[in-house]
Amino acid sequence: MKKYIYILVVSFGLISCITDDYLVDGGISSGEVGSDTFTFLQSHPQLDTLALLIQRADLIDEVNGENTLFAPNNLSIQKYVDEVLAEMRQEDPEAEYTVNDIPVDTLQKYMGGYIFPGRITRDDMSADGDILTALNGEERRISLEPREEYTDQLSSFPEYVFFTYKNGDDWDDWDNIIDDDVITVRTSNLVSTNGMIHVLQGNHILFNYDN
Repeated sequence: MKKYIYILVVSFGLISCITDDYLVDGGISSGEVGSDTFTFLQSHPQLDTLALLIQRADLIDEVNGENTLFAPNNLSIQKYVDEVLAEMRQEDPEAEYTVNDIPVDTLQKYMGGYIFPGRITRDDMSADGDILTALNGEERRISLEPREEYTDQLSSFPEYVFFTYKNGDDWDDWDNIIDDDVITVRTSNLVSTNGMIHVLQGNHILFNYDN
């Protein structure tokens, strides 16, 4: 009987250690990735396909410059492939399309829309947003906006970074902005040895493609 009591005591002790771990302060989290931007993309299992597309578009030097990358992840790229394939199969049910089939000229034209000159951090952003021009000449609205969530639990609202596409010719016409044009940044303020990285949510479709 004493043996069983001892086992129970030890078991509860282990459970206590496990459940109390979340109370331990691990210190301030660092956003330093420890490499240049392109090497980081290559090494990350959710961003390595993006690295391949950047390489095919001959944009490694731009990504590794003193620039900021808003990075679509592998899921965003796969969604693009699926959308293009679905459109192709409306005409040819046997059509095939993979990441390797994305034309180089398409990559060269649109991949630069995720790269911006200089180091853009959360401290540089505002709730009103700034209209910034990407390396390919396209404009995006970059904003840091509070979201009134969990109002019963939080004394202040969390702030999210948003990457917004222009729908139409005029940024002032906010009625044209739809939910699909506003992309939430999932992870912000990653610091590479050359620039900044902000990773977009996976519900984004590469190039904001809409067939």
